[in-house]
Amino acid sequence: MLPLLDQLTNINAIKDLLVPALTALATLWIAMRKFRKEKIWQEKYAAYQRVIIAIEEIRYWADEASSEASMLPTVGWFDGKSSQDFYAEARRQIAKQCSIGTLLMSRQVVNELVELQKRIFKESCDASENYNADERDEQSALGDHATELRKIVDSHLPRILAHARDDLGA
Repeated sequence: MLPLLDQLTNINAIKDLLVPALTALATLWIAMRKFRKEKIWQEKYAAYQRVIIAIEEIRYWADEASSEASMLPTVGWFDGKSSQDFYAEARRQIAKQCSIGTLLMSRQVVNELVELQKRIFKESCDASENYNADERDEQSALGDHATELRKIVDSHLPRILAHARDDLGA
């Protein structure tokens, strides 16, 4: 009977060590998994935020350029940058996300960005053909170009936002 008690004591000792160790490992695995999911969500959110800010900067540039061409008051730009600097940075951000966006963003958003980039490029090419040597005509063509860009951006933004919300679970 004594060897049986010794075996039961050994089993209890193993159980007393094994159960907490397995519980700790399972808890660690769950915590790491949750941390990774949250980190990926934060990175996705940041990527979507960069894209939406870039789109908003293009919209803002279009509003400012259109107002300036119509000789209406404008709000102006910040950080000592010109409107062209903001516009160029926004276009670069969209181009970058078209290339690497599928790492974090949904395929639908990247497809929308590619389509937006194509339409902006086409509009820019069309507008450059409309510029003349006459400064008054050039200003008018710039205003028309800005108005058209605003329409293009406004047509894509709701779809991009909807896909982003779906992807982020918002």
